Amino acid sequence: MKKRWLSILFLLALAAAAGWIALRRFERNQFFCPSPDVAATPAQYSLRYQDVQFIAADGTPLTGWWIPANQPRGTVVFCRGNAGNVGTTAYVAPEFFKRGFNLLMWDYRGYGASGGRPSEKGIYQDARAAFDAAEAMSGKLPILAYGVSLGGAVAIQLATDRPVAGLVVQSSFASAADMAQRRYPRLPLDRVLSVSFDSAAKAAALAGLPKLFGHSPTDETIPFQSGRILHAAAAAPKTFTLLAGQHHDSSWFTPGAPGNAELEAFFGQFKR
Repeated sequence: MKKRWLSILFLLALAAAAGWIALRRFERNQFFCPSPDVAATPAQYSLRYQDVQFIAADGTPLTGWWIPANQPRGTVVFCRGNAGNVGTTAYVAPEFFKRGFNLLMWDYRGYGASGGRPSEKGIYQDARAAFDAAEAMSGKLPILAYGVSLGGAVAIQLATDRPVAGLVVQSSFASAADMAQRRYPRLPLDRVLSVSFDSAAKAAALAGLPKLFGHSPTDETIPFQSGRILHAAAAAPKTFTLLAGQHHDSSWFTPGAPGNAELEAFFGQFKR
């Protein structure tokens, strides 16, 4: 009888371990979807750029592109979403260039040609290293953090860690727990997550920093309400604007489109 119970306990332990591993894998696939193949560069959009390499505090090698503007009025550190790599978002580079901002586009660890494997703690380290690299190339120009989707959480963390002059958050969420509750309301996933991405709490501590939030009511990836909660939690000064389209439709870059006036006004604070 004793051996039978030991066997049952052993099988239960194996099942629990397998379930835990499956949960961690599921969580990882939800938040990190890297690709190694960079299919596009700024050159395809008639922009000059240079490849840059820098190193995170834990020694992880990181890669990106430095895209200088003509007579720049500032620099943008661009924090991308959770899928693809730096080439996936190369198409937005002209939007910052024509508005007079240098741009550092870069890959988190495990994305593109950057080393390592992505993790919440790791990509926060990467963002700090990206800021330091941008600062070294920017001189005394103001540096803005711009985050899209998951990159919104990275940009908000960066704003707590480095002296950014402004923060722009596009289509992001309040926290990992909030996202879990909204996507899987019948499962207690928010209680077992190993990541937090608690952007709402961090944004609440960023008093005095100019902040612009944009989100589309028809966003199919990150619920609009999560973006509203994030903005509501943020300390002043802050602005929220409606965007149009789906998750990656940056309507505010288009003259006259939803959010454009607010974006131009925000960027207009930074004079040449």
